[in-house]
Amino acid sequence: MRDKTILIDLSTSYQFRHWRPMGILRVEHEVWRAFAARFGVRTVPVIYDEARGGFYRIPQAIFEEVIFRNGFQPEAPARALTAPRRWRSWARIGRFVWRVSRRLRAVGRDSGQGARPSEAALRARRESAAAEELLRLSGDEYAQMRRWLVRLEGIAPPIAPRIRALDALNHRAHYGLIDTVHDEICADRNRISPEEVSDYVSAGGFWGDARYRAAYEMRQSHGWRLSYYIHDLIPILWGHVAEPTTRKTFPPALHWMLWGVDRIWTNSEVTRCDLLAHAASCGYPELDPTQVRVVALGADAVARTTPADDLSGIFAHRNLEPGRYVLMVGTQEPRKNHAFAYRLWRELCARHGGDVLPLVWVGQPGWSIDPLLAMVRADPGLPHGAIRILDDVDDAELQVLYGNCRFTIYPSHYEGWGLPVVESLLHGKPCLTSDAPALIEAGGGASEAIGLFEGERWLARAEALMVDEAAYRAARAQAERFKPHRWADFRVALTEGFDVDSSEKSSRPATSYALSENATTYREDAA
Repeated sequence: MRDKTILIDLSTSYQFRHWRPMGILRVEHEVWRAFAARFGVRTVPVIYDEARGGFYRIPQAIFEEVIFRNGFQPEAPARALTAPRRWRSWARIGRFVWRVSRRLRAVGRDSGQGARPSEAALRARRESAAAEELLRLSGDEYAQMRRWLVRLEGIAPPIAPRIRALDALNHRAHYGLIDTVHDEICADRNRISPEEVSDYVSAGGFWGDARYRAAYEMRQSHGWRLSYYIHDLIPILWGHVAEPTTRKTFPPALHWMLWGVDRIWTNSEVTRCDLLAHAASCGYPELDPTQVRVVALGADAVARTTPADDLSGIFAHRNLEPGRYVLMVGTQEPRKNHAFAYRLWRELCARHGGDVLPLVWVGQPGWSIDPLLAMVRADPGLPHGAIRILDDVDDAELQVLYGNCRFTIYPSHYEGWGLPVVESLLHGKPCLTSDAPALIEAGGGASEAIGLFEGERWLARAEALMVDEAAYRAARAQAERFKPHRWADFRVALTEGFDVDSSEKSSRPATSYALSENATTYREDAA
């Protein structure tokens, strides 16, 4: 077992490499670093491909570009414009059918000469040929052809799957998703042989596809040991404010995980207790408490001095004054409770005639937030500029915004941890939070928690931190006592005892890459 491969599943980082790094992506990166540093060539980064039903190693030559540098983004190709006359569009459609048929036959003939290529290679050739022809049709012409195909389906129902497959191919061709780096990764030569694997480690969104079931089946058939890093149980415990798709996909994924898992890490004691209670109440195989261990996320302050000219440019662009605004960082979604922050600031403005520091919301727009944003922008009772909504802030600017705010607020309903709280305290800024247990844990006694039903206390503390210098100095002193957990500590704690455990048989019944010194180190967007 000691010589076998340890798979680190980086599917989430791969799938969302176009995003600014969030907490879950940073955790995957740090898990990779931890295992690569300790176990060297035994550690292999992989992604899961649901269509091919397997795990694939990311080639070393493109690994850092794909995972750490947001590289190899697809580019949408140019597509034909709609023909000026309808008969010309039908002529194009006819030519498409003829040319595709001819090219697919040619692929078949070529494959009969010499060594026969694999089925995956043949499929890729066929898709590439058909996609090239699809781009000779405009989007309107494709829709015109599809309407004809749907009518034909009424006469010949068996063609329905082919129409859906053509729709999927048209989508991929339109957005430049044919012959991408994905095809290079998911080649036969990179497919993981189950017999070579001892351990599978997942720290990302394992509920996003069927990888959790594939891992479970590998545990059953090949003895893989499965280790998961669990961030929270929000889709189950707070499903009414969770993202709708995750609310559906997370429970079955957790179900498969709890029926076949050997080690679990959590980001907080709160998440650990939530997980143990859920497993016990739902009748899953009993989890030994020693199997579920807290490994707190790291939080390393970025020591960076921004030139004065850059500072003035940032604040002029955002129409802000250093030290004269309040910050709230987080994805704009119901669970983060921007609605509470809106009502809080509206009441402050009503009581003080609009003479209130602006509240700056930083974060990417999420689900079910548009009605609230529209209300904030249209509310005649909210002075102009009282709430600023910034959804295009990069990492460097976020550092500046943290470093120059007066204080921060984070009235989230529920969290598994609380990165914005930690970020604020790392910059020595007071942070007012809700009394969600994980936020209290994340703050380590250096933040100030207030219940969401205690509106007057929120108003009083926000007012004090704006205008009472003695109260503000005391809050700054409290924030500066914060002792963060470093990413180096996270990496050590994560792999502690792993090699010893991996050489032993699971106690639960069954129902070479080099770590580059130049790999980009991201900090969390915390959004």
